Amino acid sequence: MSTIRLGPAFERHNPVYHPPIDNRSIRLLRFLPDGRGNFRGVLQTFPLGRAPDFYSASYVWGQRVSSHVISVSDGYVPVLASVAPLLKAICESNEYTSEDWWWIDSICINLDDVTERAAQVGIMGDVYSRTKRVALWLGEEREGASNCMGAVPFLLQLAGLKASLAGNKDMQGHLRTERFRPYWTAVGQLLARRWWTRVWTLQEFILPPEAKFYCGEQGIAWSKMKSALYSIYLITAGHDNMLFPRRHFDAAWNRRRMLQLWNDGRGEGLPLVATLAYVGDHQATDARDRTYSILGLVRERDRKVIGVPDYESKVPRSFARLVHEFWKEYKSLDIVCFSHLFNGYAVNLILEEGQKEMVPTWAPHWRADIQSSPVPLMASQSASSHIGNFRPLNAREHTAVYDAPGPRLRRKANVKFAENLKEMWCDAVLLDEIASLGGLDDCETRCNSVVCKSEGHQPFHRSAFPHQARPKKKKSDLAILESLARSLVLDREDKYLRFRAPQHYISDFLVLCQACLSLPPPDPGPSYKRQQPPRPSIDPLFTEWWHQNKTLRLTTQPLASLITSITTSPEATFSTLPPPASASTDAYTELPADDSSTFLERFYDTVRKKSRRLMVTEGGIVGMAPCRARPGDMVGIVLGCGIPLVLRRVGSREAWQVVGEAYAHGWMSGEVEGEVVQGRREVVRLRMV
Repeated sequence: MSTIRLGPAFERHNPVYHPPIDNRSIRLLRFLPDGRGNFRGVLQTFPLGRAPDFYSASYVWGQRVSSHVISVSDGYVPVLASVAPLLKAICESNEYTSEDWWWIDSICINLDDVTERAAQVGIMGDVYSRTKRVALWLGEEREGASNCMGAVPFLLQLAGLKASLAGNKDMQGHLRTERFRPYWTAVGQLLARRWWTRVWTLQEFILPPEAKFYCGEQGIAWSKMKSALYSIYLITAGHDNMLFPRRHFDAAWNRRRMLQLWNDGRGEGLPLVATLAYVGDHQATDARDRTYSILGLVRERDRKVIGVPDYESKVPRSFARLVHEFWKEYKSLDIVCFSHLFNGYAVNLILEEGQKEMVPTWAPHWRADIQSSPVPLMASQSASSHIGNFRPLNAREHTAVYDAPGPRLRRKANVKFAENLKEMWCDAVLLDEIASLGGLDDCETRCNSVVCKSEGHQPFHRSAFPHQARPKKKKSDLAILESLARSLVLDREDKYLRFRAPQHYISDFLVLCQACLSLPPPDPGPSYKRQQPPRPSIDPLFTEWWHQNKTLRLTTQPLASLITSITTSPEATFSTLPPPASASTDAYTELPADDSSTFLERFYDTVRKKSRRLMVTEGGIVGMAPCRARPGDMVGIVLGCGIPLVLRRVGSREAWQVVGEAYAHGWMSGEVEGEVVQGRREVVRLRMV
């Protein structure tokens, strides 16, 4: 049948949608084929609390064009081209009958009535929670270049092998052989389907009591799919991208983890900010749906932060309003830290053609497409329940806390917002200007900034440190070494930021630096993964990082000189250091462990995954800065935020932009409180734009 394009005037005034419904009612659908290629059925309104049992569907909308219609008593309802194959599959399945009621959003909601749409979006959590089962439609087995033939039967086999695969390296290796290549290709195509990365499908998947995937005529229950995903995890661990792109697996695996946490919380809800970040690589046609689509998933307090769906407000105001409401509810500005990742400089910022959104730098630009991570920022620390993260269930315990302003100053943040939500005022303590920044070129970071894409990650050095800004008390070489080692791991032992870094990390760092001292500089041009002359076995990422940062000036001397000074001094100079965890400097290999604690793993997480560069301020503060920070940027502690921020002064009327999070060694646990009380630091008022 040819595509049907219905004008908005018809859809808005379609008599089958009258009278309009509010947030107390839903429309349900019964349907069956009409024998002429379309469908006939009944579309009936019910009070939500007294609706009959019904099924629901989850699918990718695609373009708003209709290929079929459903004839009902008052006329007919257009059916999206992406929905018609699903309706046919339901009619042909022996699992369902023509007497079953269905809730299918694009059919049961008048999407062209903004008021009705907003009201129905607000109750979608209730709708999906009440459904008997959700049919998760991944599309036909063959769709364009995507061929999933054989994927579902293979997944069912993998589900049955889950118990046998655990610890069985031979079986895992056998399943990676060429014999199974066609099946892995099909599975990769299935996991690459757009359903896995659409924001609306998340709550549609998590909330129903039962879920089943359908791909063409093939079906697999979630209970089986979950086991299959764990089998894939065991088979592919340490072999990323060998069988199919890792990012396709991650999308499905992340949903598995989110469902685990949802069930563990017994329906109390997921943390709003952590969820927004965790699905940062998901897509939504309307950017405001990034928050509205998870309204049914988040905690009660976070639902208050989101508020009533409002499709009249512009996107920048919606994102700024989220910060405003988060502050009102939690008295915290930790949400501001997420503008470190989600900002207007993101490479993958998805905007409509010709559209420019001026979101304040203190408000995360949730439209940016950012790779998912369980703990993407220091603000995501395990101690911050108001932010939350997606660490696994066996990693609940934690003892370490970042709290830069300390409890007393945090209560004196004095935060105000402009009525138009374009500016924010808050109190802060400005620590120091950045003088030097380390390099990250060829470190294969996850940096997502157009600034860095254009300018690279080369080191930045000021010609000299201003004399008046030098530390009043000279630090010992070992104290500087410790500040470096702890900065490079954000002073945490694990990637979930639960425990403080152990003392032996300092020795581990020294061993690696000492090994690098004897290396010749790499040939200019090629990255560390290209052909290099034979050299001692030293981790390649650390080696590359060393060559870019060995000349970084640490107040009085560069890094290489510091290491030389320590390693050539009498033994008593570093006799207080514990022995290193390992004398090995071999390349770090990521293994299937949720919670490792080697220095190199933490270094990889900070430098490569979080794209942080070493910084030294004019006064000698050592730490880590966002990759797009620049000399002259200010490191400050905003009193309502637990993490220091890198700020940039702009405009003739002094204003400040947020660049991102900063780790400032020695300033992460409320030390600034004492400095303010003793008059060595002052609280200032900042206008943030």
